[in-house]
Amino acid sequence: MPESYDLILKNGEVMSPSGRARCDVAVKEGRIAGLGSFAPESAGEVFDAKGLTVLPGVIDTQVHFRE
Repeated sequence: MPESYDLILKNGEVMSPSGRARCDVAVKEGRIAGLGSFAPESAGEVFDAKGLTVLPGVIDTQVHFRE
């Protein structure tokens, strides 16, 4: 049985420690489950990231919450 994911970010340009690559990012239970090529039907939700740069695991430290 193929693995299922909560979300797949498809067709994005992904930056990783090994460099830049065009691939998909699979997310399961709020965590990155894999980088590669994943079938859209293996996820509950698919986001087309074509033309976007995907930075898996990066947190914006310059956020201002204005609290």
